[in-house]
Amino acid sequence: MENQESGGDLRVLYSPAADCPRPIDIIAVHGLNGDSMNTWTHFPGRGKPSTMWLRDLLPEKLPSSRVMTFQYDASVVGNTSAHGVRGNASKLLQLLRDKREDNDDEGRPIVFVGHSLGGIIIKQALKLASSSRRFSDIAKSTRGIVFFGTPHRGADGAKWLGLLTGIVSTALNQPQSKFIKLLETHSAELLKVSEDFRPLATKYAIVSFYEEHVDRILGKLVSSPPPPPPLANRLRHPQDMMVVFYAAM
Repeated sequence: MENQESGGDLRVLYSPAADCPRPIDIIAVHGLNGDSMNTWTHFPGRGKPSTMWLRDLLPEKLPSSRVMTFQYDASVVGNTSAHGVRGNASKLLQLLRDKREDNDDEGRPIVFVGHSLGGIIIKQALKLASSSRRFSDIAKSTRGIVFFGTPHRGADGAKWLGLLTGIVSTALNQPQSKFIKLLETHSAELLKVSEDFRPLATKYAIVSFYEEHVDRILGKLVSSPPPPPPLANRLRHPQDMMVVFYAAM
């Protein structure tokens, strides 16, 4: 059953058989202006069926996985602040804890998948879990994280700010100047979350993907990030398409 307590939603897309050996939990967290389904879905158009790879492709490769997506309010202005990120991270932890307790799944390995802001929320969630007895099972059970287009260091700040500004200006039909100062503050706060997470990063297997194509938002070029950190890979897709797949690898 979907749990919508505290304004969040943790949706189970696929569950393995009860007697499946070595089950794992995979939790996907969408990014800016996204949602728990469409962010991960390929829409080919012209009457062709869509492909939601977390549901339609991943179970074929990892049949022992229980696949879930976390839905939260991903509007730019209200939820890119440190307060918004912390609130959504807390919701994710509570919903996941309840899900695992209800099914007696404590100790089951966890892998997180995060896109843009979703990656920041995952970092914040693990930071909170690392110092909380209530969420200690999540902290201890997390084995790996896959990041798509998530900033990890201060040098990524200009790209992140440009992305935030373009999206909010387009969505609200307002000039960029109206939000620049607000988003500058939020950008710095988000990058601080990444810095605070850095000491924990060595505990997990981490793979990061960055886009090779540049994004043109309201005429402003948002270039690729500086040389990526270890275990980083590049995808030949723009930011909003880098988490959409229609064929299993």
